[in-house]
Amino acid sequence: MKTIISVLIVLIMSTFAQAQEQKITIADFESLHNTSWTGELMYVNYSDNKEVTLPTMLKLEVKKNKIIFNTKYTTEESANNKSSLKIKKGGTYIDNQQIMKVVRSKNGSIEIETTYKGKDDNKDATIYITYFFNSTTLSMKKEVEFKDVSGKFIRNQYTYTKL
Repeated sequence: MKTIISVLIVLIMSTFAQAQEQKITIADFESLHNTSWTGELMYVNYSDNKEVTLPTMLKLEVKKNKIIFNTKYTTEESANNKSSLKIKKGGTYIDNQQIMKVVRSKNGSIEIETTYKGKDDNKDATIYITYFFNSTTLSMKKEVEFKDVSGKFIRNQYTYTKL
């Protein structure tokens, strides 16, 4: 009987701990505030399904519940943009992306996996985004899984090194 109770307590505690880990706060991103990065964007072109790589520069700000991205494409300046992501629903969402997994490593790295339903190439799809950052590297990977098609593929990925 003690063994069953002990097992139940461990299961309940691990379930509670996992639920807690699936949330984020703006404090998770404070190390990114006022930082500059250099790197590249790799994307799969819609017209011919070939990979394209563009050099990019990124400046990040963290304000209230937002992470603000100022992205510059050094070879395609017309694509430069400013965007933001907002932490929502008590830290369980980033914009419309539901947080599925958060891993905080002892070395300070954070990996956040999210998902949402949307469209890619005008087709219904499940979109998966993985954010990873630490004191020297940052990456954002978008994977797509089309409805009624098994398997996902990388649509685009930003990889950066801190300046």
